[in-house]
Amino acid sequence: MKNNRLLITLLSLVLIYAILGFVAIPKILKPKLENIINENINQTATIEKIEFNPFLLKASLKGLKIEDKGITTLSLDEATIDFAMLKSLDEKHINFKNFLLVNPYINIIQYEDESLNLQKILKQKDENSKEKPTEESSSIAFQFSKTVIKNAKIEFTKLIKNNKPYKLQVDKFNYTFYDMGTFRNNLASHSLHMIINKNTKLAIKGGLRLSPFEMYGNVNLTDLKPTELIGYKQDLLNFNLDKKATINLDFGYQVNTAKSLKIEVNHANLKINNIALDEKSGRLFSFESFSINNLDLKYPENQLNIEAISLNGVNTHIKKDKKENFNFNNLINSKELSNSNEETKTTTKPWNIDLNEFALTNSNLSFKDDSNSFNTELKNIALILKKLNIKGEDITLKELALKVKKTDLTDSSNNINVKNIDLNASENSFIDSVVLINKLSLNKPDLLLVDNKNNRKIDAKDIKVVINKLANSNGNTKIEKVEFLDPYLFLKDENNKTDILAKNIDVLVNKIEHKDNTLSIANSTVNKPYFAITLGKQNSKNVITEKKEEKAKNEEKSNNNFHFDVGPLKIKEMRMTFQDKNLPIPFRTNITKLNGEFSRLNSSSSKPTELSLEGEVDKYGYTKITGTLDVNDIKLLTDTNIIFKNIAIKNFTPYSGKFVGREIDSGKLNLNLKYNIKKSNLDAQNSVIISDIKLGKNVKSPDAVNLPLEFAIALLEDSNGVIDIDLPIKGNVDDPQFSVAPIVWKAFTNLIIKAVTAPFSLLASLFGVDEEKLKGIDFEYGKSDIIVSEKEALDTIAKILEKKPKLAINIEPIYNTINDKKALQNRKIELKIENEMKKVSKGDEYKIVLERLYNTLKEKKDIEELKKEFTKEDKDKKSYFDNEAYVAYLKDFLASKEEVTEDELVSLSKIRVEEIKNYLLNIKKIPKESLNFKEISTSNNEKEKWTQFKITLSTR
Repeated sequence: MKNNRLLITLLSLVLIYAILGFVAIPKILKPKLENIINENINQTATIEKIEFNPFLLKASLKGLKIEDKGITTLSLDEATIDFAMLKSLDEKHINFKNFLLVNPYINIIQYEDESLNLQKILKQKDENSKEKPTEESSSIAFQFSKTVIKNAKIEFTKLIKNNKPYKLQVDKFNYTFYDMGTFRNNLASHSLHMIINKNTKLAIKGGLRLSPFEMYGNVNLTDLKPTELIGYKQDLLNFNLDKKATINLDFGYQVNTAKSLKIEVNHANLKINNIALDEKSGRLFSFESFSINNLDLKYPENQLNIEAISLNGVNTHIKKDKKENFNFNNLINSKELSNSNEETKTTTKPWNIDLNEFALTNSNLSFKDDSNSFNTELKNIALILKKLNIKGEDITLKELALKVKKTDLTDSSNNINVKNIDLNASENSFIDSVVLINKLSLNKPDLLLVDNKNNRKIDAKDIKVVINKLANSNGNTKIEKVEFLDPYLFLKDENNKTDILAKNIDVLVNKIEHKDNTLSIANSTVNKPYFAITLGKQNSKNVITEKKEEKAKNEEKSNNNFHFDVGPLKIKEMRMTFQDKNLPIPFRTNITKLNGEFSRLNSSSSKPTELSLEGEVDKYGYTKITGTLDVNDIKLLTDTNIIFKNIAIKNFTPYSGKFVGREIDSGKLNLNLKYNIKKSNLDAQNSVIISDIKLGKNVKSPDAVNLPLEFAIALLEDSNGVIDIDLPIKGNVDDPQFSVAPIVWKAFTNLIIKAVTAPFSLLASLFGVDEEKLKGIDFEYGKSDIIVSEKEALDTIAKILEKKPKLAINIEPIYNTINDKKALQNRKIELKIENEMKKVSKGDEYKIVLERLYNTLKEKKDIEELKKEFTKEDKDKKSYFDNEAYVAYLKDFLASKEEVTEDELVSLSKIRVEEIKNYLLNIKKIPKESLNFKEISTSNNEKEKWTQFKITLSTR
């Protein structure tokens, strides 16, 4: 019985324990817990129920909700904790087998004053109440075997004044970790998965230890939308991002604080797509993709290794207004930023960064500077960097490659266009402020420079430049070798009428150094270049401007401390086409096999530089250029001698044929040009000798001018067939009005141009008459009498032929097939009308005769119908007959029916010829041989006011 009682007692105690645990405690604890919570918060908390298993020591709280005016702030479907009592007692620590949170929900609201609703959830403590100091206690070891947060949800709302609220949502937040605590201090494994808004997924897997803190794992972030994040500070930002922008990131990590902080990031990969930044004036910046592949980081070793960085499809549109404000200046509201100017200075170990490859592709840059009227545009940029290492301030780079499809630089005066930039640099380093580039090459870009201010243009193509071993240290530069290979260069200077073409140039420059404002070059070689130089005719205005600019440059030079020491320059096998239109006879020839040398050019030495060039001209021609000059100031000392000998003038036939319409059969040209300048005073001797020149047959050319060359040659040649012209020139080159070209040109204008190309102008100036009066003799239409005004021209012609007996005038008889014919028709009909009017005694005899003659015609309108055409209305709609127009029509119609034959027109011209002959031969007594008449010609120009017999000059 006693045993039964004991059993019953035990069972009763267990039953009472069970009833207390399963029923009483939850019933008592639920309202108590609700009251405790509500007493300490400013909102309303409710609990659906509490469950407790006294045997398993497992407690659950279900349906917790905290609300504020019907809006849920916090909620929890279930919170369960499972206390492992046996382990706790056996191992003397607090051990929780499981801790579970199901569907927790947090609603966070940030108000316009930036306060949070969670800050206001707790009631403030009484200021008079004083917290009792707590006694220090030793820490209690604990351990959570498994912790699970299941399907959590967080909503964040930021209220923005006068704008839509910003919202962010974290959904499906699931977090699990094992063996978290201070008892065993194991590396607790954990895993986290969540969705941010609708598209972004974040996953973290790894482990952690609390003491000492240690953490490792992997992070994976996919489809993060930056536009969903920057809205949080949209009042701070003055730009918008494209909604298509995404960020993807994955990496491994390790953090250890056992001895010191150690951080490692392993195999990090970042990819950002479709970034487009827009501000008020439009799109500022965009790129299609940015990626970092396989990034490894170690701290405190400060080692960063990156396999590759790529940036594709970059487009920038930078603008600077007239007030020098950039369009990116106000992307962020500066007023909202902290004004803290505190600087934290720390001394850290320099980072060692290794980047295997960087690639910028398919990119464009646009910069518009309104303050300086300057625009820059680069299209299709590609930049490749390989093996980049940065250690502190030291940088090494194995290879750099830059390609730009098109570059445009424009300001108010200039335009630079560059196509196909291809720049490569290898074995580069920047260590201890020393720049080293083993090889730098520019591979055949095309450049067009237009200088609108100075009216110049430079066109350069296929430019290849190779620079070897470039070094720069503290502003001192050294280059082992520079090569220019086969470029095409064309310079056009409209102001100075100069064109320069250079191609096939192979230039080698050795040992270049720039130090202490001094440039030195060991030696240079130019191999087999080709130059074409054309010096156009210059007018005085251009010359004066050029002199003024030169003077300004010289003054600038005199104040410049720059020095140079350039070693010998050798020229091998140069070819040159040279044309100088400033010479009396435009000179153009081909020079080949030109070899020579410039001696050392040293700005610090008083020894003048010597030059010597020698070559062949055409087949048998010879040229030699020798002299000395002071490189510091050519006006101080220049002594040059330019010789062209035995030049075959026949080679100039293409040009003589084009411009003067004649071939040159034979002849030789010799030029001896001596220029000596001492202290700005020029003493020049220009000797031009042409011997045995013979003209050939005529050449048809639309550009040819009909010049009496035989007459010009006869005037200038001596008895031996030599034309020898010496043109000494003296002057001071500092005088802005002085220039060689205009003086030479003026001398030959007097000798040849006025005498040959414009004989009437010359004769008119000599005899004091109007040039136009000498070019033709005018006749009234239908008449042959010499009118008084034309007798002045004939009198002058007679005087000219008297003074110039070798000259002859050539007169071209002509008649106008329209106007002369009309005049003769009018004379015929007027004679008929006069004869018929004698037969009319009454009425309007003129009109009556016209109508009678009209009626005699066969092909005509009925006269009554014709009169209706001349019946008109005035402003008052009253009819009247326009008799004047009617009579004029009849007269013109009758005249048009009068027959005038070609013989009659030819006869008219012959009568005019006889009138001229009579006046010049019989009255003015000129020799018959001096007067030539050409064949009668015709003109059908109805607009001509006179019939003009044109006059030309020739030899007798």
